[in-house]
Amino acid sequence: MPGLGAWRGAVPELVPPRPVSITVQIPEEWVQNLEALVDPHRGLKDVAAVLEELADHAQQGVYRPGAWEREWLCQALGWEWLENLEPDPRDPDIFERPRRRDGGPA
Repeated sequence: MPGLGAWRGAVPELVPPRPVSITVQIPEEWVQNLEALVDPHRGLKDVAAVLEELADHAQQGVYRPGAWEREWLCQALGWEWLENLEPDPRDPDIFERPRRRDGGPA
């Protein structure tokens, strides 16, 4: 069996994603409706946490073609946005990514 050094670099190191802060304004009624989803026991301490959870599921629907979230996104936003995706070169048989529009690096 090869030593651990032989495996170095075989699996990419996981780097936590860099958080990006965005500001979204939504109607107060929407906030009141979303408050029904607040659940501190599940880590959803406020509406911002609920929106973060929803955003996570949405982004999973973008990069994972077989995920339940993909169908959810298509129901909500239609099918046309799928034209903006391409196979992810890191694992093209499983994942997709937004098509690179600027010709820049992946």
